[in-house]
Amino acid sequence: MKLHALLLGLGSALVLAACAQKPVEAPDTSEADTTAIHASVDQFLTNWNAGDFASMGPTLAEDIILMQPVGQAISGRDAVLETIAQGHDVKMLQQTATVDEVIVNGDHAYARGTWQLNPTAAASADVQARNGKWSVLYKRGADGGWQNSRWMWNQDAAAPATGS
Repeated sequence: MKLHALLLGLGSALVLAACAQKPVEAPDTSEADTTAIHASVDQFLTNWNAGDFASMGPTLAEDIILMQPVGQAISGRDAVLETIAQGHDVKMLQQTATVDEVIVNGDHAYARGTWQLNPTAAASADVQARNGKWSVLYKRGADGGWQNSRWMWNQDAAAPATGS
């Protein structure tokens, strides 16, 4: 009987000790991932401002969906790149952007910020600056890099004209 009680007590102690151990936590990669997403935005802007839309390709997922303020959603990397190339004249407007927030969750990340299109010196007086907000859902690509998967943007309303 004493042996049975001893074995039961020892078994209970082992179970409790096993339950008290902390699980091994996965390494926190959010800082590295956040840095990589900031770098991806910077590279996107560099390519945009150079008019090098083909170099944007690897930053966009094959199944990207672009949701603009007006019109239908645009699906697929090639269609999005074509839309960007048709709608932007780098000789007249250059883009800047901020990244205000990045949230990483495994193989997905969310980022948001603001954008500005500013007239260049070559732009005529009727070319106005524009600004707005953007929101992107990223997914980790096969190479471990981040790709833009879902992209939405809006444009702030123009300031009302001042009357005289």
